[in-house]
Amino acid sequence: MMVQRVRWGVVGLVAAMLIGIDVGGASAASTGAYVKAAEPVQAGAEKRAGRRPVLKVSAKEVNEGDRVTLRAIVKSPARATRVTLQKFRLGIFGDPIWEPVKAAKTRGRRKVAFKVVATGENRERYRVTVAYRKVKRVVVSKPIAVTIWRWIPLSAYSPYYETRGVGFGTPSIDGRVYNGWGAAYYSHLGSWEARFTPGRHCTSFKAVLGVGDISGDGSSGQIAFTADDTPVYTSPVLTPGMNVSVTVSLARPYRFGIQLSDTTPGGTSGGDEVESWPVLGEPAFLCTGV
Repeated sequence: MMVQRVRWGVVGLVAAMLIGIDVGGASAASTGAYVKAAEPVQAGAEKRAGRRPVLKVSAKEVNEGDRVTLRAIVKSPARATRVTLQKFRLGIFGDPIWEPVKAAKTRGRRKVAFKVVATGENRERYRVTVAYRKVKRVVVSKPIAVTIWRWIPLSAYSPYYETRGVGFGTPSIDGRVYNGWGAAYYSHLGSWEARFTPGRHCTSFKAVLGVGDISGDGSSGQIAFTADDTPVYTSPVLTPGMNVSVTVSLARPYRFGIQLSDTTPGGTSGGDEVESWPVLGEPAFLCTGV
């Protein structure tokens, strides 16, 4: 019995030494040689953190369609092999995706530039990854955001107040048909109004102003804008065959109002013999959101 117990004790000791079980207060896992062999991924991750690239952008706010330069600053460029620019988007199930946009070989360069065209709605996010020799995983930069300003049609906004006889349609101004908004031909009120809520996301408003071609000869009209109930623009007197293109700067108003007036000399309202119907062609806000 004693021999058998000794035999099992020797076997157990050998097994413990092979699998790294703590025997007598000392474990094989506590030796430096074991840590280095068993944790190459962690060691590589620490090295990669020291070589994290930096991404810079030529402008953090641009208009839709502008060209933007994104410049990657590569750490340890002599050991780097490839830089990839990625753009963030959401997948069909809302999952985050970093999609490759462009890639370039580093060729020992410390700075690698990428040129893109701003096309996103409201904001675009970018980052770069850098591949290094003898490192399995790429090194990733912090993301950088670019605000995109774009022209959003007035029709994307619903008025929170409007008088009867106004709406969206396809008015004709000086012989040209527009997607627009204004007084309807069947309305004879003589003055109309609507108010919208841009919500402090917009800095400009533009439109082609005029009176609809259905307006009578000798008629006239006028269009005015307000921002947070403060007048910001009043058009000249508008007559048939006349169009005025305007772009009005705004201080990011929460509310925006449009007032239309039939200013025909001698006219009143209620179906006068000579009338005008003021309208706006292609009205739009320059915004970063709706």
